[in-house]
Amino acid sequence: MQKEKQQPYHHKDLKNALIEKGIELVNEEGLKTFSLRKVATACGVSHAAPYSHFQNKELLLNAMQNHITDEFSKLLETTISEYGKEPNALEYLGKAYVIFFMDNPHYFSFLFTQSNVRIDLSSCADSGNNYKPFEIYKEVVLSLLEKAKYPQERRKDTIIAMWSFVHGLASVVTMKNTIFDEDWREKIIDFMAAFSYAFFDGNLLETNGGK
Repeated sequence: MQKEKQQPYHHKDLKNALIEKGIELVNEEGLKTFSLRKVATACGVSHAAPYSHFQNKELLLNAMQNHITDEFSKLLETTISEYGKEPNALEYLGKAYVIFFMDNPHYFSFLFTQSNVRIDLSSCADSGNNYKPFEIYKEVVLSLLEKAKYPQERRKDTIIAMWSFVHGLASVVTMKNTIFDEDWREKIIDFMAAFSYAFFDGNLLETNGGK
């Protein structure tokens, strides 16, 4: 029997390949049968190769989760850096949130159905230990609510509602059985503008087209 040809990887490239292939395998087969051996086979490397980066599958699973979270957080922070002072900053942030998962639907599936990510929505949540992308989004919304002198007692509910809208939209665009006759990338800003306007009554956010 001819042996499967092994792929040459640079040290860093192999680590990234193991992470990406691991995400793919978990989404396809679940966690019960997941193993370093399976990931190695899928990457076309020896069964011993992953151990130079991960001593066990739990460490690889953690690295997979952290990889997505880091990439997602960087995108949100970059968006804030570019558009944070714009009157419709929240719309750009929402668009970045949704498009990240539209471009990487396997990331959404892994994070929110297979990983141990926890998002604490309670008022007493420890922001330092909470899920970072949620905290980034929450801080932007909270800043806008404070600027608008939004009632203190309504801020928690508003933050949860606005995040749920964005997160729900991200979920919809990653669904294979969802049909939409327009360009998601063009319409997301419109959706965000309409939703933001509903909360702020048009007094804080200047939406596109005077909506």
